[in-house]
Parts: sequence; C-alpha cells; structure tokens
Amino acid sequence: MSSLKVQRFSNTEMERQPGEVARLRILKGPDRGGIFIVRDSSVILGRGEEAHVRVSDVKTSRVHARLDYTNQGWVVTDLGSANGIFSQGEFIRKMTVKSGEHFTLGETIFEFLTSDQETRILTAPLKKGEEVEQMDFALMDQKKRVQNYSKAPKQPLVAKGSEADQSSKKRTLLMIAALVGLYFYFGMGDDAPKAPSKIARKKKDQDKERGLAAETAETVDLEVAKTAEQYYRQGFREYREGNYMRAKAQFELALQVNPNHGLARHYLLVAEQDIKSLIEKTIELGRKSKYTGRLRESKGFFEAAMRLMYNDQSNPDFIECEEEVKKINKELERMPVK
Repeated sequence: MSSLKVQRFSNTEMERQPGEVARLRILKGPDRGGIFIVRDSSVILGRGEEAHVRVSDVKTSRVHARLDYTNQGWVVTDLGSANGIFSQGEFIRKMTVKSGEHFTLGETIFEFLTSDQETRILTAPLKKGEEVEQMDFALMDQKKRVQNYSKAPKQPLVAKGSEADQSSKKRTLLMIAALVGLYFYFGMGDDAPKAPSKIARKKKDQDKERGLAAETAETVDLEVAKTAEQYYRQGFREYREGNYMRAKAQFELALQVNPNHGLARHYLLVAEQDIKSLIEKTIELGRKSKYTGRLRESKGFFEAAMRLMYNDQSNPDFIECEEEVKKINKELERMPVK
C-alpha cells in the first residue's frame, strides 16, 4: 500500500510531523514501540499487504479494521475479522475512539492520539501493555457484576414493625425450628460424621476420574459449541496450509470458548510441535547463512525465529537469536557502503 497515507517510525519520542492528523502507538504486541503517523482520513489496519497500518501479529486478520474520520469524530470499524475489536472490557465491531484511548486487535494494543495534542503528550513514554490489559479486564468484571446485580430479583421493601414485617419474622423462626428438628431427628447432630454410602463414594470416584471435562461438558450449549467449531475449522484450514502460528491462535480461541473440544486440543499440541520444529530449522538456517558470510540473510532467519517465539521471550533460543541479530547489526555497520 502507498506510504503517503501512513508512515511508520520506531522512535517513541517522535514529534509532530508535517501533514500528521493522528498517530497510533503500539503498547503491546510483536511490534511494541512502533509509531504510525496517519496523514489521511481513512486507513486500514491489519497484517496483510493491503493494510496501511501493518503489524506482524498473527492473531490480527490481514484486513482487520478501518480507522475513519467522520462527523462523529474518529471511528474504528471491524472489517469482518475473526477476533473483532477489544475495547473497554468487551469485544465490539465498531467504536468511536477519542485521543488518548486505546483498543486491541488480536494481541496488539493501539493507543490513538490526534495531532492537536501537546507535544509532551505525543512524545510521552508508552504505557505498559500489561497494565492496560488489567484495566480492561477489571472494567469487564465490573460490567458483569453490574449486569448480574440488575438481573437479580428485587425484594419488596417492608416497613419495620408492620404486619408484613412481623409475619416475615414468624416465618423465619418457624423455618429455623423445623430445620433444627430435622437435624436431630435424623441423627445429624452427632459429633461423629456419617460415612458416605457406597453409591455416594462410587459417584465421587467417577467424578474425580472424569475430571473437570466431565463437569463442564454438560454446560456447553449449542451456540457455544458452534462458535468453537468455527474457530477449530478455521484453525485446521490454516494448519493444512502450513500457517502453524495462525492455526495455533485459532485452536486456542476454540478452547477458550469450549475447553472440551478434543480435536482443537489435539491439533493445538500438534501445531505447537510443528512450530518448535520450524523454529529449530529457521535458527539452523540462520547459523549456516552467518557461517557462509550471508549476513543479511542470516539476520532475516534469526528475526523470523524471534517472531515465532514472541510470546516466549525468556526462551534460550529467543535470547540466542536476539544476541545474533545484535552482532550481525554491528558487523553490517562496519561494512563499507557500496
């Protein structure tokens, strides 16, 4: 896509640029620290070549969303992506975004800023992505609590000392008395606890053997199962095409929706093994290229391996690749420009 609409920088302290109308700063994701200067009233976000704001996040669709300036202000619209847009604790398909707010595509958190902000705001240090995520999830939990509270049946107010109040107290006392009577009548007041029956013990053992999957299987309704199946099928298509990272992301989504999806769990493990094998082969190619003096090619292989290990940066292989890239960059700087 044309770079006239958007220009990318890696300097988080980039001051206001000529023609800039807004900017997107990446707070979390494979491209963390990237700054996209927007010079147009409509740009596309995604990981494909069609995108103006292009990221390498495998959980972001090729053409994921569009950012437009409208009569209502700046609006982010989902373009039929698999994962939608995450904002303020929920998944949405369209939202009005104000300067200073953030939204998430896949695993990439974007911070949106308009060009009319003060320079100190445009060049301020990036927020920590983890803190932003915690804030979103806290907001989501708060919304759930409010929704649950609003759905709870409300008890009618009873004036203290009224006939209704006295009647309620009498009913409560009678219930307590009845429960105490039953307690002692059936011998439940003995100090020694009764041993569970054979049937109860057998059922308990069976439940333990079945585990959590057995307990949750009955709670998966048809709509949830259908959604999980869609994610699984999309993941399987990606897997057959050799796109193991994208396949892994879809299998994980399927299991988030339905933890009991056996095929998704199986192919997630298979995809993880294939990714591990691909990482090993890519690193080996990087080593061979470096040994034969093809430094730029070697750097490309090491960087590709690092992208595959983005979510596991404590991995010794990731650390090795990172060190190799630094060494190669130093060697390339010393080389004469042709």
